[in-house]
Amino acid sequence: MKVALRDSPPLFLMAARFLIAGLLLLVALRALGYALPAGLSAWRPIVLLGLFNNALYLGVTAVAFQELSAGLGAVLASTNPLMLALVAPWALGERLTTRKAAGLALSYTGVAWIMWDRIGRDNRPRAIVLFMCALAFLVAGTILFKKLSFKPDLLVLNAGQLVSGGVFLIVPSLLVEPVSSVRATPALVASLAWLVVGVSWGAMMFWFWLLRHGDATRASAWFFLNPVIGLVLAAVLLGEPLAVSDLFGAVGVAVGIWLVQRS
Repeated sequence: MKVALRDSPPLFLMAARFLIAGLLLLVALRALGYALPAGLSAWRPIVLLGLFNNALYLGVTAVAFQELSAGLGAVLASTNPLMLALVAPWALGERLTTRKAAGLALSYTGVAWIMWDRIGRDNRPRAIVLFMCALAFLVAGTILFKKLSFKPDLLVLNAGQLVSGGVFLIVPSLLVEPVSSVRATPALVASLAWLVVGVSWGAMMFWFWLLRHGDATRASAWFFLNPVIGLVLAAVLLGEPLAVSDLFGAVGVAVGIWLVQRS
């Protein structure tokens, strides 16, 4: 996202990502014979998921990332499991056990340890506030998903929420953003392709699968792996250095996730 934002306004970038990913997925599903939800009552929660998970969570995140370092973004994103763990007991009836709380705290400490020296200085307070608001929308989307009274196919659900999120964002983007400033650079194309295939299709389907097959707090604990995987990718693809201290942080993240899954 940070790379793509060099060549595109944030809302347009996210709208393009969601519309491309959602429409391509819908076409493929129709060609394979998948049945789409029928009626307004079936589409309403899918559209709401598109609003919370895509338009508000990722749309606001993209806006915040203009004044936020990727390092601090990784630390802030890791507060999502903590926020969800505090809300889940009364919203979803999920118990916050001592082991679960200890695992969440340990994983978050591991993330903060890894990213501390990578936070950077160019972080605006308003961007931090925006990012935290975005995480609240993701928590709302997670609770909505867990409370769905019907169980649509996850591929159909993802396609529907992606298109909905793109529609929600494209209008304000065209109204307020300098869309003419978009530059179709190789970096933008490659970043957009990864956001579509790796994140909107791959990671989101994995996220929905975890939520459907377990409680929300356990599923969200896997968010702590994002910074660790990011470090490995940066080392392999960009040649960025890894320190011995990073290993200790990664071990803390792993042990914390293990504790949460065992609770």
